Amino acid sequence: MEKTSFRVLIVEDHTEMLQVLSKFLTERGFEIEQASSGEAALQKYEKSHPDLILMDIMLPGISGIDLTQKIRLNGKSSEYIPILMLSAKSEVKDVIHGLEVGADDYIIKPFSFDELIARVNSALRYKTLNDSLRSQSHQLEEMNEQNFQLNQSLVEKNRELRKKIYDLRNIFDVSLELHSILDVERLINSTLLSLIGKFSSKSAVFLYPKKKNEQRLSILNSKGLYKADIEHLMIEKSDELFDYFHKNPSPQLISKLPKYVQRSAGARALERINMELISPISLVRTKEDALICLGSRVNEKPYLKTEIEILLTINNIVSIALSNASLYDEVTQLSYTDGMTELHNYRYFEMRLNEEIGRHTRNNQGVSLIILDVDHFKNYNDTLGHQAGDDVLRKLAQILKDTVRENDIVARYGGEEFAVILPSVGREGVIILAERLRSHIEEAVFEDEQVQPLGRVTVSVGTASLPIDAMDASDLIYKADTALYAAKHAGRNRVKQYSPELTSPE
Repeated sequence: MEKTSFRVLIVEDHTEMLQVLSKFLTERGFEIEQASSGEAALQKYEKSHPDLILMDIMLPGISGIDLTQKIRLNGKSSEYIPILMLSAKSEVKDVIHGLEVGADDYIIKPFSFDELIARVNSALRYKTLNDSLRSQSHQLEEMNEQNFQLNQSLVEKNRELRKKIYDLRNIFDVSLELHSILDVERLINSTLLSLIGKFSSKSAVFLYPKKKNEQRLSILNSKGLYKADIEHLMIEKSDELFDYFHKNPSPQLISKLPKYVQRSAGARALERINMELISPISLVRTKEDALICLGSRVNEKPYLKTEIEILLTINNIVSIALSNASLYDEVTQLSYTDGMTELHNYRYFEMRLNEEIGRHTRNNQGVSLIILDVDHFKNYNDTLGHQAGDDVLRKLAQILKDTVRENDIVARYGGEEFAVILPSVGREGVIILAERLRSHIEEAVFEDEQVQPLGRVTVSVGTASLPIDAMDASDLIYKADTALYAAKHAGRNRVKQYSPELTSPE
């Protein structure tokens, strides 16, 4: 291995041998460092870390065996340094000991230079191979570390991806559920339940104007709160909280709102019922605004940014679902509403009558029916015109709505006939209400009503009750209609209650 850049440390206490070895190896391209004692050799080793050490086994002070042991125990160098021992034949036992503590080879004195250079080159080849293996091993370790870090990163990314897939699946399920609900109240209820389940919130409220164009938001539904704590809670549309979310339509924590918004009456009211997160919703079609508020969480953890982003996505779903449900409700109302009087129409009347009779079948609470007809309406219409007749029907509708109970169902039965369904009312109750309706109409003032044969607008009224008078919807209608016919036959402007002796209309 001539003309190499290998550095050899020669440790020899005999000066002549030290010089001979140095000259021989220098001529063959090695860089030589010399030491005549173990102590000096140890210092040079620690300073320069040679590629190979050639040392006499017998040295003054630190012996070659002790020096070998110190070097191997030191082990600071990342490269392996071969150690060749020079020994006399009488020192064979020491050589074996030297090999045991870390020497790589030995040369017995006297030796030939051919043997010396062969053993030096062999040791350096071993060193080169060893260094290469060490380097590769180090590279593998670095690659393993990089792979480990990459794997950890992939595991984390995979965890995040799984979480996002899980969230998207949940959002998809929520979307399917909400878009399948066309009843506004059920939709709001399902929305709050879904949000509480998704975010583990202790409570939630939904604020929305109770009436069209109302200037305040009231709680339409709530979860996890006492009714007494929220029944009077309202947020005016003029409140800074509402104004802020109208301009910044994305979910936000109350604690992160601007200070002036936190001080608003609306924010303070929500904080009093332990709300933490406010999510504004604007209905796509009506542009009406609503607020969904979530309370603190069961695990007491804060709402994370990623969760608030998910809530924003759910908001958009809720907005579209609510718009669809409100549109469906409007269309349904139109299909069940008489356009002129704004009362329920016959279709709705028929549906509700069957529902109330079904409820009676389950609870045995009874149902009564009133049918009334405007006396001599054709005369009024023919004399004063259809517009005047329509005005009479509209005013009659308003009187009926103002007189009956909130849960009674008033409908335009057809033409100048009206019907009132009275849930949980028997024969005694229905006759009282029927007479009250008749007298209110008789006392009301209608335009040019003197043209009527009786000198005013009046009605004839028939009543029937289930289960005494009838057992099903069609029979109840027939019996009430029979009573109405009897009232007209008896002179009009009166109430008749069904009884078996009444004559039915032809």
